[in-house]
Amino acid sequence: MKKKIAYGVLGLSIAASGTLGTYFALTNNDDKVAATEIKETKESSPEIVEYTVSADDLAKSAKEIGEIKDEDTLNSIMGHMSLQKVNFGDEQFTPRAIDPNSINRIQMTKENITYLKQSLGSIDISRNTSTDGYDYESILNRWLEGNFDNITKEVEFLLGLYNNGVYTGDKITKKSEAEEQEYISHFFN
Repeated sequence: MKKKIAYGVLGLSIAASGTLGTYFALTNNDDKVAATEIKETKESSPEIVEYTVSADDLAKSAKEIGEIKDEDTLNSIMGHMSLQKVNFGDEQFTPRAIDPNSINRIQMTKENITYLKQSLGSIDISRNTSTDGYDYESILNRWLEGNFDNITKEVEFLLGLYNNGVYTGDKITKKSEAEEQEYISHFFN
């Protein structure tokens, strides 16, 4: 018999375009992780969208990412994944200038995010505090929901953890959809 463990509600987001809310819940049985998304709108009854992260998908993520042994590894992987979503400095990132085989990039996918979220319970976390309310779990929850509204602040939080909670580097800006698609095409096609 497969045990089902409820991970709980991941989040609620409210959009101004008539959506009352979107709720997410994760459940786990022995061979897959399922996520349920329930969208409520003013004009219609709730729409339920379900996606499943299989054991095979998680194994692929584990192979691609590697073992999350400690907080430094988790932070580094989250930072690498965020490169798909952000630019550093005033100049726009042009992926064509970088050989896609020169650096191992990690794509921002639900499978990879789920793998990182599952790894949280097996490592010691010591630098996971922010005056802005950011922490690894809340960031991963938002990313899993597809919510990247605060991605620049989240990346500043992740990078600032190694400097007494203060990010002092180049300005971080969110990539446009076109920039992100170019990045994905170049590194993950």
